[in-house]
Amino acid sequence: MKLRRILTAFVGLAAPLFVFSADISTIIGNVEDLINRAVGVLIAIAGLVFLWGVFKFVSAAGDEKARTTGRQFIIWGLIGLTVMFAFWGLVNVLITFLIGGPAQPGGGLTVPKVTR
Repeated sequence: MKLRRILTAFVGLAAPLFVFSADISTIIGNVEDLINRAVGVLIAIAGLVFLWGVFKFVSAAGDEKARTTGRQFIIWGLIGLTVMFAFWGLVNVLITFLIGGPAQPGGGLTVPKVTR
């Protein structure tokens, strides 16, 4: 049920990106912008989790339980950063491979046309 609400909110927020798009290259450019923004936010969150773990680890010098908690935050923050940077790189490689470069509204992708 929670996933359904998240997907509904995502579709509601992303719908104007596609409704106002005139052609396929604009749609691809909008999707690329959306992915880059989402990955950027997730990288920032993972970085904050990492920094919070470092703070917890350093501030709990005598408490072994708090140090373990801080260490877990550090590990999960590093895992999150690694996954997000890998995802971001993979998306950019696929975009470059499939359409020959970053999509830009009004250019970058030639759509085949039927001519007489």
